[in-house]
Amino acid sequence: MSSLLARAQADIDIAKLLLSPQGNPGNDEMITDQAAYHVQQGLEKALKYQTEMLGIEYKRTHNLVGLISDLEKNGFAISDKLKEKSFIISDWEASSRYNDDFCVVKKDVEEAIMLYEELKEKILLQLEFQGLNPRSPAKPPEG
Repeated sequence: MSSLLARAQADIDIAKLLLSPQGNPGNDEMITDQAAYHVQQGLEKALKYQTEMLGIEYKRTHNLVGLISDLEKNGFAISDKLKEKSFIISDWEASSRYNDDFCVVKKDVEEAIMLYEELKEKILLQLEFQGLNPRSPAKPPEG
């Protein structure tokens, strides 16, 4: 099974750390911008993971709008809130790293993390419905 969902979670964990007082004690805007980058990456990887789970090859893109469209065309519904925010969040991938005028609002990054958590929960429920149990540790083969 693909490790994209685990990598997505790692990006979200990094973002959470960067938003915390321990990870950003001085409330540095550039660190918050980097948290935005990791949230975008987490959402992108989660969407690509779900695309793989539907048996479809995902596009090599950072554009969440296109990834969401591909999923919905194949029967996986995405929340209206994530669809609404996907264009803005997609921009975080490049702007957070290269645009000196970019400055994201911490509240927006925290909201995007919540959107990721909702998406991840939906993906995990779908996997459980398909008879896969991603929430339990893998058991070694018998014999």
